[in-house]
Amino acid sequence: MLHNSLMFMKKLLPLSLLIVALLFSGCASKRLAKRGLKFEQAGMYEMAADLYYQAVVANANNVDAVVGLKKNGQRLLDEKMLQVQKAYYNNNDRETVYNFIDAQNYLQKVNATGVSLSMSEQTRSFYEEAKPRYLESLFYDARLLLDEEKFRESETKFAEIKRIDPNYEGVDDYMKVSQSEPLYREGKQFLDAGYYRKAYKSFNTIIGKAGLYKDSKDLMDESLLKGQLTIAIGKIENKTHHSGANLLLESTLNKAVSRINDPFVKLVDIKNTDQFLHQQEKSSTLGSEIRVGQILAARALLNGSVIRFDMSEGKVQTQTKRGYLKEIIVRKDKKTDEEQREVRYHKVSYNVTQKSNSASITLQYQLSSTETGAVLISDVLSISRNDEVHFATFKGDHKKLVPGYWERSDKDSPKDRIDDNFSAVQSLQQLFSAKQTIVSAEDLRNQALIEIESKVSQQISKYNSEQY
Repeated sequence: MLHNSLMFMKKLLPLSLLIVALLFSGCASKRLAKRGLKFEQAGMYEMAADLYYQAVVANANNVDAVVGLKKNGQRLLDEKMLQVQKAYYNNNDRETVYNFIDAQNYLQKVNATGVSLSMSEQTRSFYEEAKPRYLESLFYDARLLLDEEKFRESETKFAEIKRIDPNYEGVDDYMKVSQSEPLYREGKQFLDAGYYRKAYKSFNTIIGKAGLYKDSKDLMDESLLKGQLTIAIGKIENKTHHSGANLLLESTLNKAVSRINDPFVKLVDIKNTDQFLHQQEKSSTLGSEIRVGQILAARALLNGSVIRFDMSEGKVQTQTKRGYLKEIIVRKDKKTDEEQREVRYHKVSYNVTQKSNSASITLQYQLSSTETGAVLISDVLSISRNDEVHFATFKGDHKKLVPGYWERSDKDSPKDRIDDNFSAVQSLQQLFSAKQTIVSAEDLRNQALIEIESKVSQQISKYNSEQY
């Protein structure tokens, strides 16, 4: 029975919330309509129309609001139509067009509420006559500005045409030119000056906004080809006693370059570094015109040395500690009927476990140009990670444990000590709530490798040859 009642209440809850919302909106609608009436009585029909509109939006069933909006909204629309007429008779095509658009927008806004307003056909005819004249004049001015290479000004006028008539004949093509040509010229200037990243950005912006324009796609590809920093992982020396440390760091550096989200940075795979170095030496000895960069298809070589690679997996150290289990006995005095508390301490043992793991890696690396030999980036990274556990375990209720010391479990001794004070007890209890799982030395090493990967990646990402 109780279950059925709860289910019924759950079904009623959304309905009750809906009722509350309707009541709230209904009250708000009445307040807005009353304010609208005051403005209407004061002859301020524009303000009245706005308040009646808000009242109808809040509650479409508010009759006073609907009547008020119908009356004052039509008066406001009539005033807007009058402005269209005045502009038309003053031969001001621009004002005729924009005044009509304003009136049309207001008409649609009010009609969307279900309150119907009306616009005269004459007003619409004024607009239909003025619109083509104004657009033709605007189009002429925009093309003239484009011929004068005033791209920004012409784009503004083409954009205005599209707002009035998105399908106006030829406007899209001219708009494309006014938007793209300045970027195209800018991109070519950057490309000729060797600013390949800036050139790429200009051509990429063109393609993103306007699609294909002239040979912008080819020039963008050319900018990328000329400015791309292709990186190969060279020799990673192992100066530690840890076998395979260089292979782990080589893999880390590969990931560091691969993760860079930049089209101007690309990893080039070299399967045989020794063969590459031999080719480099041979081409240099023979005076070959083949550049190293052409042999490798790499413009930079990332070399490094592993200086330190330590992992320490600590031993588990468990000590048996002596303490007391605190027991509070409550008795009632038979004569006074008052409660009397007696504290007893029972000698017990608990265990305290400690362990510490660590990992440290030091990597020296440098990024060098394969074309000039210049060092582009050089850094030394020393990353250390460690973790430890220090916790206590007890088979009974550890919350009643009190630290201390005792000599023998079966008899008291002058050396026995009970540390039943807040600070000592709190320190002991913290050991029971401490974590008991330690991060392995191998996982700590992997964390260090991930940080090295991130730092190398950031350093290469910040490098921009065009700034040096």
